[in-house]
Amino acid sequence: MDFKRTVYVSGGLLSVGLGTAGLFLPLLPTTPLLLLAAFLFARSSERWHRWLLTHKRLGPYIHAFRGRARLTRQQKFQMCVSFTVLFGISIYLVPILAVRLALAAWCAFWIVFIYRIKSASGPPDNEVGTPQLEAPAE
Repeated sequence: MDFKRTVYVSGGLLSVGLGTAGLFLPLLPTTPLLLLAAFLFARSSERWHRWLLTHKRLGPYIHAFRGRARLTRQQKFQMCVSFTVLFGISIYLVPILAVRLALAAWCAFWIVFIYRIKSASGPPDNEVGTPQLEAPAE
């Protein structure tokens, strides 16, 4: 494996790791990190690229962006629930009222922002627009 390919695969794996963490941490952007991983894998490893595109949880983020750059209602709901839970925990743990209010405002901003984005119409992403790729052979 040459140096450039090693760097691309490593960057792709790092992006997948951070993107996965972004599913649970509201300040890490999941979709851009997964798109970066797809870009890096496409230039370095067909096996990793295929794995990412066919992944049950991560693949739909990429396909939604590629196909129509919109989120489904279910994705919006999941994002807002995770925001609310994580910000709620933070608000509960922080003793300073001003910080609590700032966190609540930040959470409300993101919820409003997400719901103002046009929703994808039709069935969920795993039924429309997702290519049926076979799992990578090992």
